[in-house]
Amino acid sequence: MPLFLITAILGSVLSGISLAIFAPYVTLRRISYMGEALSHMAFAGIAMALIFGLNLTLGAWIFVSIVALGIAWMAKKHKLQEANTITIFLSLSMAIGIILISLSQNYSFDLASYLFGNVLLIAPSEIWALAVLNVINILFICFFYKELFYMSYNAEMAKVFRIRTEMVDKIFYLLLAANIVFNLKSAGIILVTAQLILPAVIAFNLSRRLHHAILISIFAAVLSALAGFALSFALNLPTGASIVVVQALIYALSFAFRGNRQ
Repeated sequence: MPLFLITAILGSVLSGISLAIFAPYVTLRRISYMGEALSHMAFAGIAMALIFGLNLTLGAWIFVSIVALGIAWMAKKHKLQEANTITIFLSLSMAIGIILISLSQNYSFDLASYLFGNVLLIAPSEIWALAVLNVINILFICFFYKELFYMSYNAEMAKVFRIRTEMVDKIFYLLLAANIVFNLKSAGIILVTAQLILPAVIAFNLSRRLHHAILISIFAAVLSALAGFALSFALNLPTGASIVVVQALIYALSFAFRGNRQ
């Protein structure tokens, strides 16, 4: 098997795992719209990185992280509805991105690969970056499982038991931003949200327990990554879109077992 195919398969699997780990928490906290907004806000980060000659992924992550923390702070400090705050930041970020790219004299990168994803373009260095990110994700979940549990199910109860979640919440948003941005090359701005949400809804159709849901979410992501990649290779279809279609089919099938979940 050619090296670029092995790299692409590894990229698909690692990308799926990194998004699937966070998927149950994003769903439980009802911030799926945050994931979609952050993926679109990355457009402005990419444009800024292009203007200043920075690494596109690093530039996008820095910008998206600042915006994510800003949204959380504004919503809490000024008692604004997060949905409204996100809409404001999303519109502003897209406008800034369009303006900066229109002003750029070096507009020579493949924008389509960031919009729709192209796992075949993933470099070996990006595979290593995804692997390291997955290790960080797992360590974060393991060390702060209790805090994340309360944040997801009952944030007010965490205050009653004096469980400090402020720092964990900030790290959560930083890692969420990283997982979205680092997967833009494989999943694309348009499809990354689907890969962030579908594994979780599949998992919660099959289990009520959080730790089971995380494992099922990861399994569904890996299965759909492999099946989607095989489908795209056999039929010459876009890989990211094929993976999302397979995940949607698994989601539909999961309803057959919904009544037997534990």
